[in-house]
Amino acid sequence: MTNTGYPRLCGGTFMTLVLQALLQRKKAREHYKGESDKLNDPDVLVGLITVINPDYVDPGKAALKTKANDYKSCKLSTGQYLPFGDRLAVEVFDQRVHEDYLSARNDMSNFVSNFLETGTKLGKDIRLVKALIDLVEQDGSIKDEAEFLIGQEGQTVRKDCFKSLDRVCLPSFLLGIWHFIVVNRKNNKIGRETYDAWCPQSGGGTRVYEGHMGENITRVIEVYTSNLKEDESTGENDTEDSNEQVEENVNGKQEEECWAGAAPNLQQINNPFTFVQYGNNNTQIGYVASQTIIKK
Repeated sequence: MTNTGYPRLCGGTFMTLVLQALLQRKKAREHYKGESDKLNDPDVLVGLITVINPDYVDPGKAALKTKANDYKSCKLSTGQYLPFGDRLAVEVFDQRVHEDYLSARNDMSNFVSNFLETGTKLGKDIRLVKALIDLVEQDGSIKDEAEFLIGQEGQTVRKDCFKSLDRVCLPSFLLGIWHFIVVNRKNNKIGRETYDAWCPQSGGGTRVYEGHMGENITRVIEVYTSNLKEDESTGENDTEDSNEQVEENVNGKQEEECWAGAAPNLQQINNPFTFVQYGNNNTQIGYVASQTIIKK
């Protein structure tokens, strides 16, 4: 694959594609009343930043309007109110994804719920997944062996196995792509040529996405979002099943080539035998149950 400047995966191109999958906007009359639908570029950028840092304080639309547009169009990489150049913020986010994955995925699940249209006839979620798969595959600056934490429980999948994906957990997939960008693609300006090709200038007017990313992917890809938030009392998830799904989704390659690892922070043990000891006579009572151990 020729290593040219187009297309490039970065924060701006990721955001541009995400914006194509937004929930339906409010009617003009509701905007006239002063009611915001919270789906403007600054709102979306704040939503993505909050996935990085859940304690991020929104500085307000006025402060972020220009920066959100410049970030989306790949004119800047960081700046005031933007954490992408903050080494501590990036390191903590990276650590949380690896060591507290369910929490990080829950934040992306909230983003999906608040901003993206899923499960409709328009299939915006499916189009978004296909567009991102296409972008990663076409980006010649990403090596084939590069790993993305896109499995439902944070399993890593190599770039060269994206062509075999046919079942995708949307929050996990988006989190994995976003994590790769935040950690490995700090220079957002590398996407400038891509953005200009997708959203050509229109005499100073609003630049509309005219790209065709993902349209050449004709295979059926199931995209799901349900039953993803961790159980508030136990944090239980069906890790074993999700591991099998990742293996099935990359069945065009051997497991050791495509499926680079299991969930980073979960270990499922079915039917363990636990001893409960009482009194001085050391009476032991066996108890059989299902346990989930969350590694710290």
